[in-house]
Amino acid sequence: MLVTAKGPDFSTEPLGAGPAPRGRSVLLAGIAAAVCWGALMSTAPRLPMGWDEGSAILRAQSAGWPYTTVREGHPAFYGLVIAAGRFVSASWLAPLAAARLGPVTLFSIAAGAMCYRVAREFSFRAAWVAVAALVLQPRLFAHAHFASIDGPLVSCWLLAWATFAPARRDWRWSIVWGIVLGMTLSTKATGWIAPVGFVVWAAVYRDRPSLRALAIGVPLALATFWALNPPLWRDPMEGFFTFLRLNLGRANQPGLNISTQFFGRMYNLEHPLPWYNTLVWTGITVPLGILVLFVLGLGRVARRWRTDQPGMLVAVHWAVLLVVRALPWAPPHDAERLILPSFAFLAALAGIGAAARRHSGPSRGSTTVRQVLAVASVLLCLAASGFSLLWYAPQWLSYYNLAIGGLPGATSAGMEPTYYWDALDEEVVTWLNTHTRPGEKVVFAAGPVENLALMRRWGILRCEYRARAKGVPRWRVVQHRPSAWTPEDRRLMEQEKAAFVKAIRRTGWGPWRLDVPLVGVYAIQNE
Repeated sequence: MLVTAKGPDFSTEPLGAGPAPRGRSVLLAGIAAAVCWGALMSTAPRLPMGWDEGSAILRAQSAGWPYTTVREGHPAFYGLVIAAGRFVSASWLAPLAAARLGPVTLFSIAAGAMCYRVAREFSFRAAWVAVAALVLQPRLFAHAHFASIDGPLVSCWLLAWATFAPARRDWRWSIVWGIVLGMTLSTKATGWIAPVGFVVWAAVYRDRPSLRALAIGVPLALATFWALNPPLWRDPMEGFFTFLRLNLGRANQPGLNISTQFFGRMYNLEHPLPWYNTLVWTGITVPLGILVLFVLGLGRVARRWRTDQPGMLVAVHWAVLLVVRALPWAPPHDAERLILPSFAFLAALAGIGAAARRHSGPSRGSTTVRQVLAVASVLLCLAASGFSLLWYAPQWLSYYNLAIGGLPGATSAGMEPTYYWDALDEEVVTWLNTHTRPGEKVVFAAGPVENLALMRRWGILRCEYRARAKGVPRWRVVQHRPSAWTPEDRRLMEQEKAAFVKAIRRTGWGPWRLDVPLVGVYAIQNE
């Protein structure tokens, strides 16, 4: 049933302390952005390179504009963000930190924008909890660092959502919203799902101000996509169809039909994941405390969907990507990475859940007690999530929550303990540099070629690894991602003892004992 909006007011019934004033919201947003930026940049040197970073950094340095109509068809905006960060910081930051500065800054701005929007539409309490839930999700926190695609995609999608409310009230903001939406389209093909949430929401509520914003913003978004992707300038139609073909025809491109292991079984584009996979990834890779707050927020929005228009817009953006990525043609690889923007909107719903309260009660005193207990419960949920962030550092992409028994339980259940080569950290590289003699070299099984090249150029990896280089193979480095193992990798793990094994930590008990192998180094027997 369609619902007619009463008017352009985008507010809702107060939650907690009620919607925050503009000035206070701006201050809170600035603090949130600054704290987020500090947390990300202070941990950026410790987080190893992710699988796609080397490729993304080298593309951003290239003068040939290797985007949109070549390789896998990724559009260009994320490369511009990386290049901008390097331009302003290459003289005073280490190379990897300089490449990460742009994505980190964009993510921090998006966190501040989310904070402002949640504060204005819900409450001060909802806003700070939403930002905390955004930063305290280990896997999202990791991707927010990377000089790659998914962090900028999350940032642009959040900014598009945050600027939609003023676009409904003022046609001039529709221009801003259209440009930001165009940035989302220009970051990754997944960004083309973002407009669906706005269209569905506007159609359900028959909201005329939204239709006006869409009429202005969507064409401008398409124009922005064209402007940010020079390969389209000469022949926009042919270029756009090439972009679609590259992104939708992954099964026909060598090396891009990437498998994944899901509860002990292998899946790829020929054997799609079960439809519920996106819900499972959410249920086992988001900290339980944040999940509880999210369920409360989603339940509140669902119960009040007729009147809670802002809450429903958040919920729609959370759900739309999960639904699309559950379809059979969706690429299955890399765990939660392909639904990462939904985790950001999950954080906003967690803030709504934390701030919701009931107004009934027998007495003022008992209401105060309940409020204290409610705040304490929220703080406990966030503190537990913060502990998970610290305990798994810096291999945050190996995080699994207690619902599946942490990393040990997930591995026993047939999930991949790692997938992004982020376990190739200083400890592993130092061991290889120390134990590889002159005249010997290292073989990386399904290794990240561009990452290794940059690590070699920056003086981090000093031992030889290139296949055509002179030297006797001494070590084979295997990432514990079962979907990438060759028969030789399996033979080594079954028959040989690793000379070195990388695990997050060997202390702790039960689900907190993170002694699951992430990277193994095996001796190569040369005859």
